[in-house]
This record gives sequence, structure tokens and C-alpha cells, in this order.
Amino acid sequence: MSGVMEVSSVWILLLLGVPAHGGRHSLFYTYTCLSQPLSLPGIHEFIALGMLDDRVIDYYDSETQVKVPKQDWMKEKMPQDYWEKGTQSRKSKEQWFRVNLEILMERMRHNKTDLHVLQWKHGCVVDEGADGSLKFVRGFSEYAYDGTEFLSFDEKNSRWIAPVQAAVPTKMKWDEVPILNQYTKGYLEKECVDWLSKFMEYEKETLMKKSPVVHQFAKKSVTDSSKRTLSCLATNFYPEDVQMHLRKSRTFLPEHLVTSSAIRPNGDGTYQLRKSVEIMQDEEPFYDCYVTHSTTELPIVIKGDVLSIGSSSESHTTSGETVTRIPAPTDVLSIGSSSESHTTSGETVTRIPAPTGRHSLFYTYTCLSQPLNLPGIHEFIALGMLDDRVIDYYDSETQVKVPKQDWMKEKMPQDYWEKGTQSRKSKEQWFRVNLEILMERMRHNKTDLHVLQWRHGCVVDEGADGSLTFVKGISEYAYDSTEFLSFDTENSRWIAPVQAAEPTKMKWDEVPILNQYTKSYLEKECVDWLSKFMEYEKETLMKKSPVVHQFAKKSVTDSSKRTLSCLATNFYPEDVQMHLRKSRTFLPEHLVTSSAIRPNGDGTYQLKKSVEIMQDEEPLYDCYVTHSTTELPIVIKGA
Repeated sequence: MSGVMEVSSVWILLLLGVPAHGGRHSLFYTYTCLSQPLSLPGIHEFIALGMLDDRVIDYYDSETQVKVPKQDWMKEKMPQDYWEKGTQSRKSKEQWFRVNLEILMERMRHNKTDLHVLQWKHGCVVDEGADGSLKFVRGFSEYAYDGTEFLSFDEKNSRWIAPVQAAVPTKMKWDEVPILNQYTKGYLEKECVDWLSKFMEYEKETLMKKSPVVHQFAKKSVTDSSKRTLSCLATNFYPEDVQMHLRKSRTFLPEHLVTSSAIRPNGDGTYQLRKSVEIMQDEEPFYDCYVTHSTTELPIVIKGDVLSIGSSSESHTTSGETVTRIPAPTDVLSIGSSSESHTTSGETVTRIPAPTGRHSLFYTYTCLSQPLNLPGIHEFIALGMLDDRVIDYYDSETQVKVPKQDWMKEKMPQDYWEKGTQSRKSKEQWFRVNLEILMERMRHNKTDLHVLQWRHGCVVDEGADGSLTFVKGISEYAYDSTEFLSFDTENSRWIAPVQAAEPTKMKWDEVPILNQYTKSYLEKECVDWLSKFMEYEKETLMKKSPVVHQFAKKSVTDSSKRTLSCLATNFYPEDVQMHLRKSRTFLPEHLVTSSAIRPNGDGTYQLKKSVEIMQDEEPLYDCYVTHSTTELPIVIKGA
């Protein structure tokens, strides 16, 4: 197969920071220099990032040439001259990288018309003790060229390690200046830790203002239709010294009756905690969530839709409270006395607002050897698909890449579509040429229809905190619906399941940097785009309030009865609560049939519940729906 497979982006970020877990923290700086511009959005010839626990805290690129803060606390805490000096330092490093990348390309005898990449990562990892003290764990200073390790610093012996022959001249030159190696060791073990400590302190000072946001919600029990699982969620708080109790009639539930998620990080420095308990459905009004935290003077109590402010002498054996209504559908905020007697102990369950699970981003290209003259069937079609939903589209007739989701149209700038159109046109020509080559190689009759397809993309798992973990990458070609070539990400090589694919496999495997870029795209860049698209979609979907309908139809078993149904649809996230009511009274769940919450196919959800009723009683029924996007319940009642 002629030509070189086009990779949508050859962005490499091989040298990543060490993720924080538990009491471990890290500070890393990464620098990436490209030998030529790529003319892709957000991809520059030189980029420098500062990362605290994998969160970007400062940024510089060759286009803006200004070091800027990427966290509010960095902007607030660091003086102006820090950014001015940092900008000058980044400019100097940019020039250093450009010069040394040229030297490396000459030393490696690499073609300067090809893309080459030089990267550097340096920083430190520490463990934080219970008293807040930091203990140095290890330091990193390592260089990579074209995605392969080039030089790394051995801090224990204060020397450089050259894993490839081309790095030996640099290693020898640097090791001949002991004072420089001593400085590198001192920076990693001392100065880096000092900056890490300072940045953690600044971030904590901001996070210290984070009081818990508390929610109470209930859903049908999975084990008993007469019961409900009542949950309390406290989230977005810092530090993690929250205390949560579930109460019944103002009495703490014993711990052994409660299920707890344990305190978990949210991914932005704050924490969350969820606790839950199974209750009888008709007892739900007796329960509340009771939360204390170091940022609040008084306990936070959530119940129903009432804001209850208690006096400092409030006794929790009576109901003496001052009540003020607020427009919240299901919550009560009760602030009680700090001297309240805690006679029993209990726990709670955190509700995770964002759905978790497996997600994917794939691009598929289909090229036909001849037109079929059928509606919607074109000689060349390219689709972008997020979780099996089409997000962008291109065909050989319109020759324009267009958004297929409203959020793609809203979020992606015009030059994204213009550059995407040019990329699709290039791929269309590539496919046409290579389909011709394959038909000749396979000695196929060109009067018959033949098809060349390519699918590439990635699959991730989304954690409870919204983080994404790479699962697998796929880049595979098919000819006439039979597998032709597939990429082995683990070994960075192509696999040819048929003899006719061997020439292409050999040609592509002879260009290691191409395979490195493919691997990097699948494991890193694709995941970055997937994360971005998921975020954009969620931002749009968060505006989706339920559309609620009530309808009835004749019962299939009794002509005097009707099946009354409530349908809530087009909502996101999936935290809807729905009740069927008779005379404004909730029906017991065991009388109600539920579809369970189901996806609509566009990222939103639906829920339907039904009950059999006497035909003449229909006017007494209504649908009662609450959702996080609405301040007040939605109540729908038939005519």
C-alpha cells in the first residue's frame, strides 16, 4: 500500500506526572518541542506545563510565549515577577530545545522533513505524613527523543544514564561537570520539594473554604419492592474530616445498618462521602442526613424541601424549629445546635452525580470502489462516534465535515471544522488511491464492488470521580468486510492476518516513529479528545430537565380498569425521582411497575412508571417528578 498512513495528530506526551494517591503528591514540569509545526488546534512547536498531582498549574507555548497560571490559587498567590521571570525562563528553554533538537536530528542522521520530538520531564514525588510533613520519595529528570527514552538522571549516584548509543556523547559531556549534577540532585531532593510544599499550602488555603454540599435522595430497593434505598451525599468539601449520620426521627442509626462509600477524592482536591440505608417506603419522611465539618460552625441537616434553622438550645427530642420554605425539590437544610447530644452513631452514602462506566471514541472511514446510487450511500463516508453516537460526519458528495450533535456545533470552533474538512478530503484521496492498489494486488475485477474500511479509536473506563482509565486502543483495516490489518498497541507493530497485507505491514513497521505515533494517539491523544467530548456533552446535557407526560390506556385484563403511566424523558443526569400519586399521596412502590432508568440514545435518559387504576378514579392521579436541574417538583395531572 503506497503512502504513509495519516495520523490525525502525532502529539506525544510520553513523560507524564505521577498520579497522586492517598498521601502521595508530585510536582512535575514537562517540556515538548516539535521539529516542525503541525497546524493543529492546541498543538504548538513548544509547550511547557507545570503539574501538581496531575493538575496543570501553569502553561507556556511558542505561540503566546507567556507563562500563565492555570489554577485560580496560582494566579492569586504568585506575584507578578514570578510570571515575568518564568516567561523569560520558558523562552530560554524554548531556544535551548530548538538548538538541541537540531543537533539530535543531525547526530541521528534523521530526515529533517519528518516530524521529530524532544521532551523533558523533571520533578519530585513525596509522601505527606499525618502531621502535614512531606517526605521525599524520588526525583525524576529524563529526556525522550521521538517517544523513546534518551537520557535519565540517576539521583542516587549523581550521574546520567544513556540507554541508547546516540545519548552517550551528551551523558559524557554532562557528567564531566560534577557541579551541574550536584545541582540537579539538589533541585530534585530539596528545591522541588520546597516548591511542592508551597504549592500544596496555597492550594489548601483555597480548598479550606470548601464546605460540604449535601443531598438526600431515595430510589426503589433492588431486593424488596416495598422498600427504598435512602442515600445521603456530601461532596466538594475539604479537608476530609467530615462526619455524616443518617437519622430516623432525629435519632442516629446504628453503624451496622448503614452502608458507606468511605471518603473518596473528587479529582479536584475536594472529597465526597455517600452513605445509605434500606427503609420502608412510607417511613421516608422520618429520615434526614446530618453532616458536620470543620468549615461549618453548626451541623447541616438535609430533609425534604424545608430550610430549618434551629435555636442554640434546640432539643432533638421535640420538633421546636423555625421553618422557612426554599425552592428546593427534595431537601431540607436544618442548622442545629453545636451542643446537641449524640446518643448513637450512624453513617451515610455518597451519590455520584456523573454516570460511570465504559466509554469509547471511534472514527470510521468507508470507501467504495464505485458509486451505488442509493440514498445515503456515498463512495466515501467518515464518521466520528462517541459511545456509538455519531458526533461528526463527512461524505464524498457534500465534502464538508459537519457536527451531528448540538454540543459539537456549540463547543468546537469554526477552524476545527475547516481543518477537519481538509483532513477528510485528504483521507478520501488516500483511500481512493489505496483501494485501487489493493484491487490490483488482489487481482480483483474492477467492475465489481470492493470496499476498504478503517476504524481507529480508544476505549476507557470512567471512575467514580470522573477520571478516565485507558482500556484499549484499536486501529484496524478491512477489505471487502474481511480483516486486513490491525495494530498491536502492546508491541507497537502491525498484524497482517492475510498474505496480501504483508507488504503493507512490512512497509509500515519499517517506520518505527509512525508506529510510536499510532500508539501514542490511541493511548493518549484519543483519550484526551474523548475526555474533552464527554465534558462538552455533559455540560450541554446538564441543562436537560425532564419532559413529563401522563397518559392512560385500557387495561388488557379488566375493561373497568385503565393502566395509568407517567413518562419522564430527555433528562440528564440520571438522578430523577418519580412518584405516582393518588389524591396527592405517594403510591406504595410495590403497586407500581417501573421500566427503570434507561438511555435514550442521545446521552439523555427516560423513566416510565405505571399502575392499574379504576377508570373513574383517573382524575385523582398525578405524576410527581424531581430532578437536579429543577428547583421545584414537576407535577403533571390528566385532564
